[in-house]
Amino acid sequence: MTVSWSTRWLTSGVWILWRGVAKGCGSTAGAEILAEADQLGGASVLRREELFAELLPDVLDERELRDSLARSGGVSGEQLKAAAEEEEQRSVILGRAQDEESAYRQTVSRTRVEGRIFRVLVAAGALVLLMLLTVWVACGWSEDLKEVLAHDRAASASVKGVAGKGLALPLFMVLIAGGLAFVTWCVFYLLSPGVRSGVPTAKGRQLLISVGLAYGLLALLGAVWVGIYPTEVAWQLQHDRPLDNAGGYTWGGWFTLGTLVLFAIPVLWLRRIARIARSDESSGQSLSLAHRIAVLAPQERKQAQRQAEAEWRLAVRQALLRFLRARISEQTERVFSTVLEISDAPGLKRLHAGHEHVRTPADDQLDMISAGMENGSIALAGPRGAGKTQLLRVFCKVDEAESAGQLSLVESVPVVYDRREFMLHLFYKLCDRVIKEGLGTAQEAERHKRAIRYLQTRSDEAALSAGWRNWSLSAKRATSLAQQPQTYPEIVDSLKRFLTRTALELDEENRRVVIGIDELDRIEPAATARTFLNELKAVFDIPKCLFVLSVSDEALRDAELAPVGRRDAFDSAIDEIIRVEPLDQMTAEKLLGRRVVGLPVPFAALFYCLSGGMPRDLLRTARAAISYVKPGEPHPLAGLAESLVDRELNRIANTAGGSVGPAELAHFFRADLIAENGGLGALGGAVHQQAGAVGDRSRMGATLANRAYHLDTVLSIFTTPLDRDSIDRASDPAFPGSFSALARAQREIGTADTLARSTLQRVRTAWSLPVLPPIPRV
Repeated sequence: MTVSWSTRWLTSGVWILWRGVAKGCGSTAGAEILAEADQLGGASVLRREELFAELLPDVLDERELRDSLARSGGVSGEQLKAAAEEEEQRSVILGRAQDEESAYRQTVSRTRVEGRIFRVLVAAGALVLLMLLTVWVACGWSEDLKEVLAHDRAASASVKGVAGKGLALPLFMVLIAGGLAFVTWCVFYLLSPGVRSGVPTAKGRQLLISVGLAYGLLALLGAVWVGIYPTEVAWQLQHDRPLDNAGGYTWGGWFTLGTLVLFAIPVLWLRRIARIARSDESSGQSLSLAHRIAVLAPQERKQAQRQAEAEWRLAVRQALLRFLRARISEQTERVFSTVLEISDAPGLKRLHAGHEHVRTPADDQLDMISAGMENGSIALAGPRGAGKTQLLRVFCKVDEAESAGQLSLVESVPVVYDRREFMLHLFYKLCDRVIKEGLGTAQEAERHKRAIRYLQTRSDEAALSAGWRNWSLSAKRATSLAQQPQTYPEIVDSLKRFLTRTALELDEENRRVVIGIDELDRIEPAATARTFLNELKAVFDIPKCLFVLSVSDEALRDAELAPVGRRDAFDSAIDEIIRVEPLDQMTAEKLLGRRVVGLPVPFAALFYCLSGGMPRDLLRTARAAISYVKPGEPHPLAGLAESLVDRELNRIANTAGGSVGPAELAHFFRADLIAENGGLGALGGAVHQQAGAVGDRSRMGATLANRAYHLDTVLSIFTTPLDRDSIDRASDPAFPGSFSALARAQREIGTADTLARSTLQRVRTAWSLPVLPPIPRV
């Protein structure tokens, strides 16, 4: 008997492939996977310090900081660097980017795990293909050798002959495994309501189990045939006679055992890697792991990792900038220059920044009241733009690392309010937070999420049929059950029970649930706020659960929720009310100092008087003022005051009004009409004359007239030479013409016009400005 060289080359190739796969799937690779995952936390700590050391010189080299250091002269770059590198301060700065760092760590861990699982799946697929190829070739060789040796003739075991005789067995194995996968898939579909409803977690479990059983069956069958046929070939070649009952061999068992062990390695890796994935990710993400592995390309995983790192770098950079700006402002004496040289202020580009929040008396009051309450509701009331949302988010730790003492959630009320939809949305978000925290009620949260998102329909059908020749007898029974949507009382009851269990679990860890409801004043129409409070207070009595709401004074007034002399929906629903007042002058300067380094005091006072101390308007005014300054062209205080007053006049002329009467009065603020009426100081009289003395038109006239008088007062004060003594005098709240009084008058316009006119008159008298006419009687 002779064997062709092609057959020998094929044999050698299969053997080399088997050795390569076995070597590639060795224990060293598996240990490397687990070592990388286990060391990710330590590597992140090292990466954090490296990132800080890398960014600090770059941030110190920012043009904004260089110019600030050059103007101030009170602190050097080396002093700033040393202050930032202090261990305690460095930890605080890096802690402000903890959310982004955690997201980066999760992304790195997820992409590494996904990459390793993808490689293990490729190796497992290669094992299956090599096993099928081995069975194919070995079976063909064995059958061909039996024929050659039985006839005792010289023959060549060609590749073509081997392929033809051994093809049936691997095809049979594939069909059996595919049939098992199909049956498992169908059984899952019939028995799992989640699969029929299209729930991603259930469909992923269906896919993994179906493919896993098929893989296991192929491994078992392949191990048996790999243990049989190669040893048959080896025995016949060794004894040079066909295999018969007398022939024996002892290698088959070892081949079978070795093959099973080889196929078990990927399964063990997948189990261990999946355990790491579950520890690094939330439940909702880890259950969709198989889908992402199948869909995301390697370059997309790398792109996600680069994006997460970029966000982390940006967060650390912003934290460094905030710290350095604050340090320069604290260690630099107040600047009283009446010329503004700052032409770029990156700190003003972000209106909402929780880490730049300046504490006010409302913060202290909220901390004190909430510490004395186990559960209930607190309302943050105040004018629009006073910083209620900022205070709510800071208290709930939304813009910084999650507080160890509470589980927080902040949701905004939609403009068009629907009680059922909002309660379902709140319920769904709460379930997400519980799952992310990994609490004991996470499984219940998953069930609630499925119930909220999917409407389940279950069907059951049974059929019986019997027949003989042309006669048949059949019976059929079908039952279909469709789950009805939850009613609003059922939703509230489920939410209360779930919140109660979650709050009690957190109470064992000395934690509590804090739920913030923001922008209650957005509900339209305004009277709907009363209905909202009446319905929401049904969940206010949950133990260890605190609700914090924000509502503007305008919404309370429009909805008539706080009439004098009787209790109303607001009083009965809210346990405590905290007033969020506008900023005083010193707090406003501190807030601006954290955004703009080295801002002179006269300009900060100008922004404060124009904004009325409202944080939102204060930052908007400062941003607009900086935009007027060109690089290398300092802007004087008088010119900047005129630009800002013109900006406000244009805004009033173009946006005020709505009905014909108010819009007609607002047109008086056009530049040409101001000039025709004798300037801004005489504009108020013209508006009063046009408005008349009675009705809503008169009230609108008084408001617009006061606006004109306020802008004229601001323009008159800040276009005169202001020295340090006059600024210090006006910064004293006890001075009748103080900046605080001028800002208060701006807030009183439109709500208390008589009081605003009186305040403006005292300010103008203190600065020796012309007397204002009284408001005509209505």
